[in-house]
Amino acid sequence: DEEMVYESRVNDIITLGATSWRIQQITHDQGLVGPAPGRPARLPFWRGEGVGRSADSGASLGLFLRHLSTASPVDAQEQLRALGLDARAVTNLLALLAEQRTATGVLPDDRTLLIERCRDEIGDWRVILHSPWGKRVNAPWALAIAARIQQRLGIDASVAASDDGIVARFPASEGVLPGADLFMFDADQLTREVTESVGQSALFAARFRECASRALLLPRRNPGKRSPLWQQRLRAGQLLEVARQYDDFPILIETARECLQDVYDLPALHQLMEQMAQGKVKLVEVTTEQPSPFAAPLLFGYVAEFIYASDAPLAERRASLLALDSNLLGELLGQTSKRDLLAPDVVEQVEQELQRIDSRYQAQHTEGIIDLLRDLGPLPVAGIAARFSGN
Repeated sequence: DEEMVYESRVNDIITLGATSWRIQQITHDQGLVGPAPGRPARLPFWRGEGVGRSADSGASLGLFLRHLSTASPVDAQEQLRALGLDARAVTNLLALLAEQRTATGVLPDDRTLLIERCRDEIGDWRVILHSPWGKRVNAPWALAIAARIQQRLGIDASVAASDDGIVARFPASEGVLPGADLFMFDADQLTREVTESVGQSALFAARFRECASRALLLPRRNPGKRSPLWQQRLRAGQLLEVARQYDDFPILIETARECLQDVYDLPALHQLMEQMAQGKVKLVEVTTEQPSPFAAPLLFGYVAEFIYASDAPLAERRASLLALDSNLLGELLGQTSKRDLLAPDVVEQVEQELQRIDSRYQAQHTEGIIDLLRDLGPLPVAGIAARFSGN
């Protein structure tokens, strides 16, 4: 990872596989290493988006936690042993759950979401929503929460989402701390809010770079040579700056579709909001002196999210104020029939070409007939004759 290389120095020793390697030279596009057997080494690290837990997996995890929290100690141990955990793993897991219950009073599960408030090292408030529903649900939810905080308080709360919840930061003040109302949305309103805000997210900028690259809008000067990622980001950021002036630019619309359909799980989030409105899923609030055990991995990921914030690439910094054509976006998100997106004359033309009925694509000789059958499969004599224009 480029950030790992940035933090490394010549003569540092790292581990790859079962071998230790000494960094011998760091160039503008390469890190050269040599074997260093028997030397203590550190593991390299990579930073990336991650696939994200699905809503179905999140529901299963929440159900699992709910069963463990309501079971007796003996039943809980038997359930965990039946899953293949050894005695030490069973003891450690039950101890973790007991520590979390002591710290917050309840465990987050598929029917209970936990809002935890605690102070950080400089006295600001961290508001942590414990939600097992996975990043595909939590990430768009966090996007809407950030927009609501900006509208209400006029601050950037540095909201971050993960598979296990959402973290937001509020400056120290004597005012009323944000509560459950911050996280409650009308289901349809939330979907609209996410759709309108997705163009301002860092995810959008990153996905735009990938979409532009697939569309060959970011050509390499030398196809046989690696292009550093940071240079690709700069070029994609410049392209995004120009593309923002055209709300119907195809790559912008495709990027929004990819974020809203492929990355985010908006139907699952919509269903969760409806369950919260109906009281099937409840929100429990608690204030703690220090982060609870379940909050530790969330806060660790939160630090990793913002430790390089000042070095954010151009595309991620300038992804704000992006306007998208709502009609085109609605078409791509399935609000109209996909069949309506294709012009009938274009469909007919493509069919004529692929079926070799168009005279420009018909067979001209015996070898052409063989190629025709190889491409289209067995055809009746009349079908071959309709696709042959030779003598």
